[in-house]
Amino acid sequence: MNLSQLECPIDLLVADDLPSCLEEDAFSVSWYEKTPDQWALQVVFDPSYEVSIKETLKRFFKEKKIPFPSIKISPLPQENWVAAVYRDFPPLTIGRFYIYGSHIRDNLPKGLLPLCIDAATAFGSGQHESTEGCLKALSLLVDHHSFQCPLDMGCGSGILALAMASLWKVPVLACDNDPEAIRVTVENGKINHYEKYVEAYVSQGFEAIKDKTFDLITANILAGPLCHMAGDAVRSLVPGGYIVLAGLLNRQAEDVIDAYRSWGMKLVEQLFVGDWSTLIMRKESHE
Repeated sequence: MNLSQLECPIDLLVADDLPSCLEEDAFSVSWYEKTPDQWALQVVFDPSYEVSIKETLKRFFKEKKIPFPSIKISPLPQENWVAAVYRDFPPLTIGRFYIYGSHIRDNLPKGLLPLCIDAATAFGSGQHESTEGCLKALSLLVDHHSFQCPLDMGCGSGILALAMASLWKVPVLACDNDPEAIRVTVENGKINHYEKYVEAYVSQGFEAIKDKTFDLITANILAGPLCHMAGDAVRSLVPGGYIVLAGLLNRQAEDVIDAYRSWGMKLVEQLFVGDWSTLIMRKESHE
C-alpha cells in the first residue's frame, strides 16, 4: 500500500479542534512536540485523498483566523504496516497495570492488572506521557481510597475507564464528544470483559451528564479545555471527591491548577512524566 504523510506546524491550543472529517480521510492524525516551542501536525493518508485533506486544512486554519502554514507532503516507505504498529506498541508496565496489544500472546505477568488496548482510531494506548501519568495517579489513589461512581471525561480509547473498573470493580461512566471514541471504548470494554462496568455516552463536555455526580473524575484532554470545563467538572464532583487532570505540559500546569483552585479544589499531587504533568486534586468537603 502506498501512503503519504503531511506535516505542518500547529498551535496546540487549536489542535483538539481539528475537524473529524480529516480523520475520515486519513489513516492517522496526530501531533507531537517538535521543539519546546513548536508542535507539528502529522497526517498519514492515501495519496488519492491529498486534495481533500489540503482543502480541509485550509478551511480549518481560515476559520481559526490563522495563516495557512507551510506544509510538507512526502511518500512513506512501503513496509508491513501491521508489523510496524506492533513494533511501535510494545507491552507496558505502568503503576499497577500491564498494557498490551492483542498481538501479545505470551503469558501475562502476575500481580498486575492486564488491559488489552490496541492502537486504534481513538486516543489512549498507554504510550503517551499523559496517559501514563493518569495510570500512575490511579495506582496511587487505590492505595488509600475507594470510589463508587467514577467518570472518564474525554475517554478516547476508554483506557482510563477500564483502569478504574479494574481497580474498584464499580460502574464507570465514559464520555467523549467523538462517537468513534465511544465505539472504541465499548469495544475495548468487551475485549477486556468489563462491559458490565463501563457505560459510554457521546457528550460535549458535561452537557449530557449535567445531572449526575461523581466521586472520581479523570480528564486527559488539553490544558485549554480543562480550564474551560473547570466549573462544570467541580460541580459534578461530590464534596471530598478527586479529579485527575492530564494532557497538559509542565509549563501549563499552574494555569490549570489556578483554574480549579478558583472553584475550591486543592492540589494533592503533581506527577511529572517527561514534559507532561498529571494533577491529582481534591474538592474541599466543606461547602
